[in-house]
Amino acid sequence: MRILRRRIADNAGEPVCMDANGATRKLVELVERAQANGREQGPLVPVEALVTIEGDDWIWQIVDHDVLEMLSHRLVFQNQVGTRREILMTAGLETAVSAASRIVELDGGCVLIETLEP
Repeated sequence: MRILRRRIADNAGEPVCMDANGATRKLVELVERAQANGREQGPLVPVEALVTIEGDDWIWQIVDHDVLEMLSHRLVFQNQVGTRREILMTAGLETAVSAASRIVELDGGCVLIETLEP
């Protein structure tokens, strides 16, 4: 399982100034890294939106029954007040744990992972 962490400096030092050549080199390195990561990930897979939001209008899409049968775990967010809110459902425990870890890292609180009934 891959753990995602924020990269925040412990001490904010002096800002680094660089000339146009240094900035160009940094940008080229960034683009090359992004392209290498894209090649490692493979081709993109289109994902249909379940909700489309246009202004104040929310349009809910229908979920295929086969997709619902693949889901195995539900993530429920519980804040400090104790209220619970279902966030999402996943297909597999590893995906559920990864998503819960990321949510807790970004927002704090407690994310419960519940098994869905077969």
